[in-house]
Amino acid sequence: KKAKLLAIGGATKLDKGLIEHIIDPLTHLVRNSIDHGIEEPLLRLANNKDETGTITLSAIQEAGRILLQVIDDGAGLDRASIMLKARDYGISVSEAMSDEELWEILFTPGFTTEPSITEVSGRGVGMDVVKRNIAAMCGSVHIQSTWGRGTTVTISLPLTLAIFDGMLIKTGGEIYILPLLAVVESLQPNPNQIYEITGNERVIFVRDEYLPLICLHELFGINPQFSNPEDGMVVVVEGLGRKAALLVDSLLGQQQIVVKNIESNYRNIPGISGATILGDGSLSLILDVPSLLGIRSYLDLKQALS
Repeated sequence: KKAKLLAIGGATKLDKGLIEHIIDPLTHLVRNSIDHGIEEPLLRLANNKDETGTITLSAIQEAGRILLQVIDDGAGLDRASIMLKARDYGISVSEAMSDEELWEILFTPGFTTEPSITEVSGRGVGMDVVKRNIAAMCGSVHIQSTWGRGTTVTISLPLTLAIFDGMLIKTGGEIYILPLLAVVESLQPNPNQIYEITGNERVIFVRDEYLPLICLHELFGINPQFSNPEDGMVVVVEGLGRKAALLVDSLLGQQQIVVKNIESNYRNIPGISGATILGDGSLSLILDVPSLLGIRSYLDLKQALS
């Protein structure tokens, strides 16, 4: 294959800690672009493309965050191929899924569409590692792809790795931290806003839209202070372009959070990106909003941990 690398935003300044932790994820993404994205020269010429593929590495500062993008002008992601492989892995998929929902499957540990191992891919490691490393930095990763035109992977990170503004929430006697940049609004719900749908799933009607209602006490298997949702508080959060409402017992305010990485001393925990030590010396877990939006029940969490 023939490929060239373009760098945009070389003057963008990053926290030294971010630079040290972002090298491996970016390496994975560039390797994936070469192996999965860029086509063979003859195939590119047949599709009216330059025989040399282009991979663009971009860095910009936007709204208090750093956006890193790895963009290729290759073949793009194949929905049919990913759905077929997902079924082979026992993952439930349907034609009704949006592209964004389907691309999330690529972050499943061990998932690969490669039929055999090559020098750069096919081992089932890479994208899950990328997502885990980014989450550990209180960041998010998002995939956009168009068949025949290419793929863009966007990483959003805080300006500094060590400190960010967080909202303290309490549920079941435990205090958790939400990154403030992921918080849209908070409110006390009324019974007329909450609707039960299939199974135990519930939604809440907020500002002319229905949002999935995620009960943190159910998710983490702890006893809540309140049994009725309308007695608690709802925090609307957004991650990877999706919104959801988190039901908690109470809001405790905002403060700057010093991030502590827990994965080096423990294993990766879905829905948790790190920890911090509060003023009274107690430990509080930092919630990973994009991951939470993909975990809809305590059983899902137990399965992810198994």
